[in-house]
Amino acid sequence: MGDVLVERDPFLAPLLEWVPDADARSGRLVLLGGEAGVGKSSLIGLLTTRVGADVTMRRGYCDNVATPAPLGPVIDALPELADHIEVTTAATRPRLFREIRARLADHPTVLLLEDVHWADEATLELIRFLGRRLEGMPLLAVVTFREDEVGPGDLLTALLGDLATAPSVDRMHLPSLSAEAVATLVADAGSGLDADALYRRTGGNPFFVTEVLAAGSVEAPSTVRDAVLARLTALSPAARDVLGAAAVLGPGASLRLLGEVAGQPAEAVDECVDHGVLVADQGGTGFAFRHEIARETVEASLSAGARTRHHAAALAALIRLGGADDHRLAHHAAGSGQQEEAVRYSIAAAGDSGRLGAHREAARGYRLALHFPEVLDREQTAALNDHLSYECYLTNEHEAALVARRRALELHAQADPASEAVGAAQRWMSRLCWFLGRGAEADRYADLAVATLEPLGAGHELAMALSNKAQLAMLAGRVPETLDWGRRAVELARSIGDRDVESHALNNIGTALLFGSDPIEGIARLHQSLDIAVTDDLHEHAARAYTNLGAGQVRNRTLAGADQDLRAGIAYCAERDLDAWRLYMLAWLAVSTLEQGRYAAATQLAEEVIRNPNTPPVSRIPALVVAGTVAHRRGDRGLADEWLDEASDLAASTGEVQRIMPVAVARAEAAWSVDDLDAAARELAVLDVFPPDQFLDWELAEADWWRRTVGTGVPARTSVPEPFARMADGDWLGAAAVWEQIGCPWWQGVCLSHAESVDDARVGIELLTVTGAVDTRTALMRGRRRAGQVIPRGPREQTRANPAGLTARELDVLALLADGLTNAQLADRLFLSAKTVDHHVSSVLHKLGAPNRAAAAAAARQRGLLPKMGNAPDVRP
Repeated sequence: MGDVLVERDPFLAPLLEWVPDADARSGRLVLLGGEAGVGKSSLIGLLTTRVGADVTMRRGYCDNVATPAPLGPVIDALPELADHIEVTTAATRPRLFREIRARLADHPTVLLLEDVHWADEATLELIRFLGRRLEGMPLLAVVTFREDEVGPGDLLTALLGDLATAPSVDRMHLPSLSAEAVATLVADAGSGLDADALYRRTGGNPFFVTEVLAAGSVEAPSTVRDAVLARLTALSPAARDVLGAAAVLGPGASLRLLGEVAGQPAEAVDECVDHGVLVADQGGTGFAFRHEIARETVEASLSAGARTRHHAAALAALIRLGGADDHRLAHHAAGSGQQEEAVRYSIAAAGDSGRLGAHREAARGYRLALHFPEVLDREQTAALNDHLSYECYLTNEHEAALVARRRALELHAQADPASEAVGAAQRWMSRLCWFLGRGAEADRYADLAVATLEPLGAGHELAMALSNKAQLAMLAGRVPETLDWGRRAVELARSIGDRDVESHALNNIGTALLFGSDPIEGIARLHQSLDIAVTDDLHEHAARAYTNLGAGQVRNRTLAGADQDLRAGIAYCAERDLDAWRLYMLAWLAVSTLEQGRYAAATQLAEEVIRNPNTPPVSRIPALVVAGTVAHRRGDRGLADEWLDEASDLAASTGEVQRIMPVAVARAEAAWSVDDLDAAARELAVLDVFPPDQFLDWELAEADWWRRTVGTGVPARTSVPEPFARMADGDWLGAAAVWEQIGCPWWQGVCLSHAESVDDARVGIELLTVTGAVDTRTALMRGRRRAGQVIPRGPREQTRANPAGLTARELDVLALLADGLTNAQLADRLFLSAKTVDHHVSSVLHKLGAPNRAAAAAAARQRGLLPKMGNAPDVRP
């Protein structure tokens, strides 16, 4: 019986509409999901028959094997790029992806990639790459996947989340058939089966329904497996042998290969095709089951002996015929129990995967090799664990990486406890412990690595161990220590010509200076590190340089420069699919956006980081702080507590002041906003255990501001950034002006709300209101009331009536501003101080979303906010 295509027109119609022509201005990516057997392949198969000859059709398949070949389905779809893919490395993979995009954009194309729930990491990264770059492509790409085989921690889950809001990307769910559709199929087949009973038994799964009908059963089998096997009873033993071989080989097996592995003539293959169990591919050179469920069922029904024999025959035949990749050879060697061959081919396959950047598949290969310890000696086992640890590190599986590296360290130490291999493993243990928030262990292993490697003399591993010490000191805020270790690492790296370590060490030095006493020199050193990394294709070092440039400038309140470097770094990492670094920079961009008062955008950035299942703690912490801060300022205290409590737990486990300090301040602010000053003081007290030299001046000043606000002691400081110094002196208008210049409206609003003038306080309150910081506004009004200050009234009727929320005074300012008056002239005309006028102008620009005075005037005219001719504003005091 043919494929089921009833009730599929509503899904086929949009696909046909999206098939591109030569005039297409943008491509479309469709993520087609559904349960196994629901008809995804049948739907896109029908699509291929409706596409005109002027559209290029490309199709690739993902295989359910232990170690899938990287970009295997891409080679199916674009076989002309096979040689190019073979020589591609992780460093040159972006170039390959651009070439693939160019090929697909050259002519109207339909690209079909099936069963991507089995896809290798590189294939999924290509889908992500294309999904973010559909503009200008005459392309319809359809990828199918089983929704019931996608779990929370899967790479495909992350991909679906990443592309959920991408333009021109559509998610399509293919449902099971209705009872009416099943009844139609039963009637068309002339079957005597009870249609309602068949629907209840099969749940409307199209594959299950057609297998039952094709088997000619007098009653419906209880499972899909029973239905498939019932259909096979009509085949000869020779044909069933062919099916067993086809099940083990997977899709695309040639007639010759099928015959050799099954030990049966071509007529047995023809019998399988005639009965509709096997189908020939588009080129007619390969054969596959009509549906993957049937292949899985037949393979599962094989006895252990038959399965082993088929795998052994497949391995022998593939070696003899040539052209098979190491991934498939490893699969069959493991399946046939040939341990030495399984180890050899799985190691080769893992190397190929790692070279292409398919690091999860590389890890699978090394795990498969380690599955056969009987044929591995100590040195091989140690090396495999080293490799496995590195691949797990690259895929954010840090716990698994630590376990493998610890095993490698034990084995290396058994052979020679003073060897370079031991020192290298100790340095990696330090790095992994830091990623997992285990600061004390990270420091201990770092010291062990240097002690092991120094007696061995100059070399890459010693230079890297020195730079690792610098990095840990930098992350802990120990600037002098960072500079000492970093300069030693740079000197050694340059003496041996190791630009890799030189870039790494310059990054540590630059970051320490940026966070310390010489930010300008720090930025210069970071750009020097970045230049080396970009020139030498050192992707991780480049990402780290962008990250530290951006994060360092955010912490120093240089927000415009931070945004520029963070956005450049995010684009660099997105281009190269360095998602761990991209997430870290997104978190810091969220921090910068929060400081600039753009709460909706900040929350969106933070939640993108938080909802990613692979986000490590160091990236999750700042994102949680942003989300929690926005929530409590907006009055959602339950959500704020949830975010900030998690951030506190994660930060405490790191022991690093740069993680702990933002959390403590955010929690103190949240406690202050609900008038719990004792709780706020307790939150700030956790910072007292850290020496002052581990904080930036900005961080000390912010913590001191909150200490003063909640009534605890504040030590004397020699260097306090200007706005905080003015706040400490009670110069609220001067501090507000500096915060305005920096671009921090929350702090500007806080300062104005403390001002003696009720007019200035009203501007501050309205600035907080327009950004959504309602809990901050309430807390500040409570403070003014206790201090005996005049409380600014809420928005006047005129303010509520106009669409921009401008006060009467701000409407006066806007009218005169539109007439071209300077701030000094405005002050004179309105009988206000210059600083008060400055704040009114700033508030007007903010509420209108205008970058300058001319744009504000234009926006006011467009919205009808300016007085009509002859109605000049009342400028009496």
